[in-house]
Amino acid sequence: MSSREDIVPRPPRNFRRLSYTRRCGWVDWGHASPRGALQLKGQIDQEKSGFHLLDRLSVTLEGAPAYIVSYGQSMGGMGMRVSAEAHWIVRKGLSPAQRESAALGIFMAASHRFEGLQASLPYSMFTNSGYSAEDLLSNLIGFYSAFRSIPIERMRLVCGETSVAESLRIWDEHLPNGIGAIKNRTTRPVLFSVREGVSSPADTSFPLVLTTIRASASGTDWVAVRTRFIDGMLVNRGLPIDVSRSGIVMPVAQAARVPAYAR
Repeated sequence: MSSREDIVPRPPRNFRRLSYTRRCGWVDWGHASPRGALQLKGQIDQEKSGFHLLDRLSVTLEGAPAYIVSYGQSMGGMGMRVSAEAHWIVRKGLSPAQRESAALGIFMAASHRFEGLQASLPYSMFTNSGYSAEDLLSNLIGFYSAFRSIPIERMRLVCGETSVAESLRIWDEHLPNGIGAIKNRTTRPVLFSVREGVSSPADTSFPLVLTTIRASASGTDWVAVRTRFIDGMLVNRGLPIDVSRSGIVMPVAQAARVPAYAR
């Protein structure tokens, strides 16, 4: 979770991890890194996970050719490691726009899974970072940085980053209990009054570039495996598997005997 100290640039790169922005609210620029989203993009563009045992499996999603994506978010600190990595099933042959929509759907589902894990016991006993005000929006910025090839330094300008002094002022006036005390389960920013850089309403409006991809719903072109991971015995045996719209994994021969409504 971000702290007030993260607002001040740190050597040797003078990196500002946390800042208040006029158009995107609080942004954790560590969370906004495109690294994770690029990993997801690579798998979806290539239609394979990069893991030999997974990629050799014959997989269908409700009978349609599909492939496996291995993706999730994780964090380590204070002697703990929180991970929400999982297997996701994606239809093959999607158009570029459909691939982007599926990727955003998976990305946001993984983000919610991770934030929900942080907000649950036992992790909530040690941290208040689950669904902290800046988390999901920062993740979204990282996603668009990867899928729209926008460097993070450009994203700082797009979001309207304020000065260190202004960010500190907003923190001190509005966050007496820290940023983790303000919860946000959406990708819309939590905004506060800004004293610098505002000459028109457009200076505080949400960036349109962060709205150009619409996430597809689970069960259409993608689905999360209900048990989080495909059973290792199925993977090792290399049997063809079919996955239902609700994420249930079955060998193809068995799935053929189960009515769709029962899956």
